[in-house]
Amino acid sequence: MAKNNRDIDLDVKKEELEKTAERLFVTYGYDATSMSRLAKELGVAPNTLYWYYASKDELLVGVLNRRLGESIKQLPSLMGTPLKSQMNWALQEFEQSSALVNTVHAKLDQSPVIRQWHDQFHRFIEAAVIHTLKAEGASDKRASMLATVGTFLVEGLLSHPHSSKQQEDILEWFSINALGDLG
Repeated sequence: MAKNNRDIDLDVKKEELEKTAERLFVTYGYDATSMSRLAKELGVAPNTLYWYYASKDELLVGVLNRRLGESIKQLPSLMGTPLKSQMNWALQEFEQSSALVNTVHAKLDQSPVIRQWHDQFHRFIEAAVIHTLKAEGASDKRASMLATVGTFLVEGLLSHPHSSKQQEDILEWFSINALGDLG
């Protein structure tokens, strides 16, 4: 029997909710994971979930933000490493959530909440790449253009099958062409 708000701690801990949602989204797929199924997994009444998120799309954004926050904590250790290493790290981070990345891209035209998150995510990534490139001596204009190219390059590598060698070669090419005339 599902618990109601009298039976549970007032916080079903967003973290537990997000981790369980992520596991179900990755295991069964976003569309196949209903809020009712998630509530059952957590042992709560379905309406409990809506205390935290107004919709499943908003819950997905919560999951994505939690994952992104975990990744961001690692950024200081990457400072000073070559651009290619930083991009490789980003690819590995995103590949861990490839099912979620695919869901975001599939829902862009269907969900304003997901579209907004995606657009903000792109701006964040591009700002990080611009910062890195400017620290290497790139002009504002060049850094901005290369950040856009780099973002699409990473998305392309995430979205299309490729070998480790192809990924290595593409990242090497981008690193050389992005920073080649700066050093």
